[in-house]
Amino acid sequence: MSGTEPLPPETVLPPETVLVFDRDDWLSVYASFAHATNHLEAMDVTDDEYTAYSPDGRVLALTAPDGWEGQVVLARTEEFDAAGLERRVARSWQRHQPGHPPLDPSETARRALDEESSPREGWIARLLKRG
Repeated sequence: MSGTEPLPPETVLPPETVLVFDRDDWLSVYASFAHATNHLEAMDVTDDEYTAYSPDGRVLALTAPDGWEGQVVLARTEEFDAAGLERRVARSWQRHQPGHPPLDPSETARRALDEESSPREGWIARLLKRG
């Protein structure tokens, strides 16, 4: 997360966007359940390292049914905790982006996904600029 300007409202989040917080409120945003489950480790899920939400505040259940070496499964629940999500996002901004006013969960997710999909300059190009 960086920057504080919200993205245009016409930027639509993918329908399966997932916001995952670790115990230290580091936030990871994934464009789909598949992206999230492929990235998260079952060992951490079994240790209750993560809490997951959809951008509207729905609580998502993370499980590792086959234990710490198996696959991670992500499922929607009937539970909503929009206020909890707002608090976690704000706390994440305070801890990891001090001095920047927090964006709401949807804007934060849009920003994270936008940054992830933006082309990045490679290390060789950065070295050539220095020379």
